Amino acid sequence: MNTSIYHTTKQTKLQSAIRQAAEWSEFTYKDDPDYNAFCSAISKEVEREGIQRFVKYGIELDSVRKNKLYGVWYTSATFRAHWKEPMKQSQNAMLWILYNRGWSEAQGYVSILAWWRTHHRKVTPEMLEELETLAERVWNEVQEKKMKKKLETQQNSLRNRIIWFLQQQPATTAFLATKLNATSKAVDSQLYRLRKEKIVDRLSWGLYALAADAPPAAKLKHTATTANQRPAGGDKRARGSAAFPLGDRGEAVAEPRG
Repeated sequence: MNTSIYHTTKQTKLQSAIRQAAEWSEFTYKDDPDYNAFCSAISKEVEREGIQRFVKYGIELDSVRKNKLYGVWYTSATFRAHWKEPMKQSQNAMLWILYNRGWSEAQGYVSILAWWRTHHRKVTPEMLEELETLAERVWNEVQEKKMKKKLETQQNSLRNRIIWFLQQQPATTAFLATKLNATSKAVDSQLYRLRKEKIVDRLSWGLYALAADAPPAAKLKHTATTANQRPAGGDKRARGSAAFPLGDRGEAVAEPRG
């Protein structure tokens, strides 16, 4: 007699559904002829061109990892469409997609070569020269875009927002946490680092202000406002909370932008 308190029939159906889903996923990944042909074309072209990359212990073949091949094929319908049906802008579009997904400049170059051979195009020296120029241009554009995004992220980091806020007025840890939508622990950790770098001073217990003798380069590096936008006045060490009431200017605070 079965004394189990669980519904064994439902459990069996669930397990069966999971197995079916796993089998379907396995089929999609391993037995898709278009995907396998794509992977094979890229791998052969990497070996044919002999592209290399620098690693910790020397130089190795710059082969494309499986996760990159899988990612670009199954998550980018645009790339897949260009690979199957060539168009005038296909080369530029595919390079842009590959470089944004972390492929190296050489990997993008050989991918276009593999795409040419897949569609039986006759490769000439002139075509190779044009492709090299195109790959370099798209690579530089993508890297510039990534760098700009990284700088904007850094500009809006908690560290930079704290420095920007303290340029306007001294503030307590709790007040900064409230106005900058952060935890007190995170704000306190940033203030500790800024004090060690001599960018921020503690005026009294829990009250902080921008240091008067902070290096100008450090201020400019970590702030979103220019020098002529800073509050006029003398030594910032001498500014107390009475001269700058903490509740008066808080509502006018805006986050720095890139």
